[in-house]
Amino acid sequence: MPSEWHQRLTPREAEIVNCLLRGWDNQLVAEHLGVALGTVKKHLQNIFGKLGVDGRAALIFQAACNREPS
Repeated sequence: MPSEWHQRLTPREAEIVNCLLRGWDNQLVAEHLGVALGTVKKHLQNIFGKLGVDGRAALIFQAACNREPS
């Protein structure tokens, strides 16, 4: 995960991003963190908004390029 993202995200959001970058689906993330699936989905909405991406694929692409979303 790009280091700049840590400044924008809460610790829990950063943890969820790391799970996504491992290729985990929402259900696996929820089980790993011990939260409801809806909680993961709400965190993802917040993450996508903060990082300026429109979804999981764009987030993964931006992380792979190691650059800030535009």
